[in-house]
Amino acid sequence: MKNIFQLTLVGLALLGASPLRGGTTYQDGDVLLIFRQTGQNDVEYDIGNISQFTNHPNGYAAAVTGWDPNVATGVFGSDLTGVSVIIASTTSLTNANRTSWLSSGNPTATISDVTPTIWQGNLWSVINAIGNRPKTYLPKETFPYSLDPGGVASYDYIASGGGQNEFDLPQLGGNVNFTVEQVIPGLFGFWAIQPHATPEPAATQLGSFYIDASGNLTFIVGPPEPTIVGITQAGNVASVTFTTLPVGTYSLAYTTTLGSPVSAWTVVSGPVAGNGGNQSLTYTNTTADSAGYFEVVYSP
Repeated sequence: MKNIFQLTLVGLALLGASPLRGGTTYQDGDVLLIFRQTGQNDVEYDIGNISQFTNHPNGYAAAVTGWDPNVATGVFGSDLTGVSVIIASTTSLTNANRTSWLSSGNPTATISDVTPTIWQGNLWSVINAIGNRPKTYLPKETFPYSLDPGGVASYDYIASGGGQNEFDLPQLGGNVNFTVEQVIPGLFGFWAIQPHATPEPAATQLGSFYIDASGNLTFIVGPPEPTIVGITQAGNVASVTFTTLPVGTYSLAYTTTLGSPVSAWTVVSGPVAGNGGNQSLTYTNTTADSAGYFEVVYSP
C-alpha cells in the first residue's frame, strides 16, 4: 500500500472564551465593531481591549460576546444579510509598539505596513476619531451608538472625511488600499498594521472573524487554513477528513512529488462547502504511486 502524508498540522479548535467586556467610553486600544448600510444609521460598539484577541495559538476560535446584537438588529432588522461590518482598533501615538488593527473584506488579502506618516494620518487619527468623537458630541450617551451617518460623530462622516470621500468608504474613506468592510454573512480578515520606513514589510494577519445573519460573531486566530484531521484508505480510495469554517469552499489537491507550489498540484476532488465542522473528500487512485501527498485548498 502506498504511503499518504498530510501536510497541514494546525487545527481549528472551537474553544469557549470569557465574555469580552464592552466599554462605555472609548480609549486607544479598544476594539470598535461597526455596522453600516446605505440609508440607515451607523451602529457602533466598543467591545473591549485588543489584548483579548492576542496571544492565542493558531486555530483558537471563540465566540465574541459582551455586546448586544439587538441594537444592530433593531436598526437593520433581525436578518443582517447585506449589512456591512467593520472592526478597527489602534494603540496610542505614544505606545512603544504602535499598531492599528483593521478588518479586510478579503480574508486572504495581501496587506502591508505603512510609513509612520500614513499610519498616524490615515489610521490612528481616523480610528481614534471614530472612537472618541461620539463622546464629545453625545456626552450623555454611551456605547453602543446608533448614529445618523450624516452626523459629525458617525463612522460614515469621519471615515469619509466629512462626506468628501463617501464613495471610498469601503476603503476607510480612501485611507487604505484594501476593503475594510465585509457584507454579512461572511468571513473577513483581521490585520495588525504598523508604521515602518520604506520599503514597508507585509502586515501581520492576527486572524479572521466570521459573522452570520443573526449577528453571531466568531474570532479565529491565524490564517483561515483547513487542517487535515484524518486519512483512511480502502483499496485504491483515500478519504481525507478536514476542518472547515462556516463559509467558503474546499477542494482536495494531490501530488506525488514535493517541491512545486500547491497551486500547481492536481485538484482531484471537490469543491465542498464549509459548514464549521469536519468535511471529507475522496480520491480514487488509478495508478501505482509509491507515495502521495494531499493538501486541502480553501477558497473564500
